Amino acid sequence: MNEAQSEHFKSEFSKLMKTEDSTDNETYAKPDHHTDAVGSFPIDPRRRSQLGRVEQARTAKFNGSDVDARGLAAELRRQVRGEVRFDDGSRALYATDGSNYRQVPIGVVIPRDVDDIIATVTAARHYGAPVLARGGGTSLAGQCCNVAVIMDLSKYMHRILDLDPSRKRARIQPGVVLDDLRDAAER
Repeated sequence: MNEAQSEHFKSEFSKLMKTEDSTDNETYAKPDHHTDAVGSFPIDPRRRSQLGRVEQARTAKFNGSDVDARGLAAELRRQVRGEVRFDDGSRALYATDGSNYRQVPIGVVIPRDVDDIIATVTAARHYGAPVLARGGGTSLAGQCCNVAVIMDLSKYMHRILDLDPSRKRARIQPGVVLDDLRDAAER
């Protein structure tokens, strides 16, 4: 995706996510100057027709919920060593996979290790937010799309820990792609 396409995508995503009170940019500005979309969650009902019925059904489930996305994001930034992304662009990137489902997540966490996963689940449980673990990122049928805190395990947790072809066993981290495991087993 080139820069013009990226800007167009961000612009269209911002239009879809805009709510009546999201025009106060000072409220939503973060110290690192990235616009944080958690303040504009839930989605403006006037724009729901543009989002599709599946996303409407999933999103409606959380529209009246008590998930404090701002508080959750702040807690995750304090507890997690990995990346915590609650900005519009990151949420847009994780809103879809190879399928035609589109569900905008509450936020994205890219854990560096098991301790980050534990911290993420603990914080999400405390705030009442659902969690979805995204392994190798190869789903084609909507498995990694949901209105939840997405844990993307493909960036840092993608190692083959132990491979024993004679016993046909492997111990891997959850972000390993099956093709990589097969290639290692054939060597």
